[in-house]
Amino acid sequence: MEMSSDFIKEDHHYIKTCILYEVLQKKPIFDSYRNFRKTVGPDVMDYPDFQFWYYRFYHGSRDFDYDRSADPEPKTLVDIPVVLMKKIAKYLDPVERTRLRTMNHAIKNVADSFPPVFRKIDIQVSNTYMIWSLNDKNFMCYKEGRRCSLHRPNCSIEKSETCHIKKGLEYLAPLLKMPNIQVNLLSLRLSKNTLNRNDFLPTSFNAKSVSIYGRNANQMTQFLSAMNPEHLVSICIDGSFSEFRPNYRMIFETDQFKQAKRVEFQSAWSSFSVEDLTNFSQLKRFKCHVRAANAFQDVPRIRDILCTFEELKSCELIFKGEWNTSIRDFAQALGEEIPIGPLPQGKVLTITHRYRIPESNARLVFKLKDGGNWCRFVIRRIR
Repeated sequence: MEMSSDFIKEDHHYIKTCILYEVLQKKPIFDSYRNFRKTVGPDVMDYPDFQFWYYRFYHGSRDFDYDRSADPEPKTLVDIPVVLMKKIAKYLDPVERTRLRTMNHAIKNVADSFPPVFRKIDIQVSNTYMIWSLNDKNFMCYKEGRRCSLHRPNCSIEKSETCHIKKGLEYLAPLLKMPNIQVNLLSLRLSKNTLNRNDFLPTSFNAKSVSIYGRNANQMTQFLSAMNPEHLVSICIDGSFSEFRPNYRMIFETDQFKQAKRVEFQSAWSSFSVEDLTNFSQLKRFKCHVRAANAFQDVPRIRDILCTFEELKSCELIFKGEWNTSIRDFAQALGEEIPIGPLPQGKVLTITHRYRIPESNARLVFKLKDGGNWCRFVIRRIR
């Protein structure tokens, strides 16, 4: 092994002697191949040929002049029958099948023959990181000065000179644009205003439920509009921005909101007026914050509006106390008496109100819960 590498390359006997030497050292084949390339050069022999001679010598056949031309052509992955490839792909999870798409055209077609269905896809984007999870597999791309580092399951950390968002989208965007992709829950937490829907979502994405946290109503409406209305059932909207109130009506105007069955607005910034509740008439369930400047006027109006919601099964309305309105005011507005005396320790004041809908056998059942600076209405329609 002390010979010149150029001298070794000139004679195939010397090359095979090097392989035999590695076998006799009883090194693992990958370590042997690494040492072989270091000794004779990286372009002398490909790994499949090295593997053939390594195992031939390992099993005791030491004929250096063996003629391989009579051997059958070695099979590769693409030589596997399509039927068998589909059986193998059937037992892979959606994340594993996406990796097959990058191998070659034939295997990509096999992978795409299985509609990719994910339980949950969670995406978080900020100025310093981009994190996404596909079911239970986590991926992370962190900003490091002008560089970034990409972390993937069962892979070494990859360093890159590109922006952390651009690098992350190189892996995420092709997956989200796969044909017929479906997900039970798509969660988007977008803390960066400049991210565009077209950067990684197709024009129609099949999510059964979507949860969007954004910095402004325009951004959230843009991403909500990418969901397929025919597939979407549940919407959750959240955000921490004061400019939401004047612009939330654009969400009401989307086909996604109009055809959804369940909607939740989590943030107190999205407090709605009593009149805004008329936009929720098609929903089976919803949750939101409501502004009530005058409980004695607004609560009966809310009750009258909800009476017209024929699809309604239940809803939750949260009233903040910034208008100096207490649960007692809400109860009196509904015609309910207020319990007298202190409550037992640890108990919260809860009041139930039942209301029969005019010209109907259905009823609305209101449960009012006191939260100190807020009051929660849980309302069920009973038929």
